[in-house]
Amino acid sequence: MKQETRHLIKRIIAWVLIIAMIPGLLIFNQTGVRYEATTDDNRSIRLAAQQLLRDDSYAQSSRIKRMGAFARNLLRGKRTFEDYQLAAQIAIAQARYDEAAVFLEKAIGLFEGSVADEAKLYLQMGYLFVLLGEYEKSLKWLDLGISVTPYPEAILTRAQVRLNLGDMDGALEDVNVYRKRVGDSDDNLLEMVNIYEAAHDYETAAELWTRILKKNDKIEYLIDRAYCYVELGRMEEAESDARRYLGLSEKNHSTVNAMLGIGFLRTGNYGKANDYFVEALNRSDSEPVSLYYYIVMCAYLTGNHERVVEYGEKLIQKVQQGQETGMAQYKVEDATGKLEVQMVPMDFSKLCQMTGSAYIALGKYARAAEVLTFGIEQNGDSQLIYLRGVCRMAEEKYKEAIEDYSVALRANVEVESVLYSRGVCYMETGDYLKAQQDFGRLTEITGNEALREEAFRQMEIIKERQNAEE
Repeated sequence: MKQETRHLIKRIIAWVLIIAMIPGLLIFNQTGVRYEATTDDNRSIRLAAQQLLRDDSYAQSSRIKRMGAFARNLLRGKRTFEDYQLAAQIAIAQARYDEAAVFLEKAIGLFEGSVADEAKLYLQMGYLFVLLGEYEKSLKWLDLGISVTPYPEAILTRAQVRLNLGDMDGALEDVNVYRKRVGDSDDNLLEMVNIYEAAHDYETAAELWTRILKKNDKIEYLIDRAYCYVELGRMEEAESDARRYLGLSEKNHSTVNAMLGIGFLRTGNYGKANDYFVEALNRSDSEPVSLYYYIVMCAYLTGNHERVVEYGEKLIQKVQQGQETGMAQYKVEDATGKLEVQMVPMDFSKLCQMTGSAYIALGKYARAAEVLTFGIEQNGDSQLIYLRGVCRMAEEKYKEAIEDYSVALRANVEVESVLYSRGVCYMETGDYLKAQQDFGRLTEITGNEALREEAFRQMEIIKERQNAEE
């Protein structure tokens, strides 16, 4: 090969790598990392149970009074409102909530008191259906009761019910009304903060966690506030809370480090993200492949080709060995039990693209081609075929490179780069006509003036060669 051509190919490969890096900058958006607050049935159950116990006159009366009431009702031939209400209260006291709902509904059908007292019965029905996990029915009864007697606790319970039904706007509306009713009271702060987190109002949630921490400095609450800061992109504060927690606890180190890794990845600090993902992997008992994947991603985005290759090879080996490559999922053992880290399943095509590109950047074209071929065999991704063409071209396997470039061109992958590179390959195989066609088409479609001039220059070289050969 002529020295001129060797230098040209080096320039092509460098230029191609710049283009190849562009899809990598979009990798994070495509993978969809999530770290979310989940709905918590236990909170709505606890709130409902509190209201039922508060209103349970049967459970709160003396044993003698309860026995007397039961005996009197037993002697009646016809069931009255009081009979069904007593039966409902007994069932509640014995945690037989399905029977309690049946009895209470019959009691409501016989009730002849005030509208306000009847509304209280509606609320009790709403609480019972919360305990039964039937949130649609619960919401119906709570709506009826709250429309007449809008007790703050009932409104907060409905907020939790709406949250469990996925009505984030309704949950926020209710919790805001509750806060206006109770003022700056610290009552039910944990219930409120859960709703704000799950409804993605992280600013308010962080403020409430600060109030909670002043009242009760459980170290687990630091994780929760750090989570809110991560969602707000306030990573300095998130890191401060998380590192303070890690210094005081032996639990959740892998999960908390993964949380920080996700936060820094989102804010574009790939170096720090990488460090925290590595630490999460070091502290993990299971070595989930998703952590390897995100380490590869961060290294790729920071241009750390050696680390991309190191961890990329580990992952590829795991895949070749048949290891499960599903989602990494952690649950934080915090005081509220509602946080979890989720990482979507690894994109194997992207893994091979990043690893192959790193090998190309290191000049290890043979191994790059092997990695890319393995990825192609898994899903036939055109981007991988294009990169393999780069490897084959660098190894002077021009005919094979032309095949790969042609496939990539049909899939509209890196069209300008493919036309230029394939044109060079055609030149090296002596097919000047096809080379001129590729360069000519490139001059028509490219908006890159430097590339257009380079294509024209190559066509002039072809003419000189043709004249020399004649």
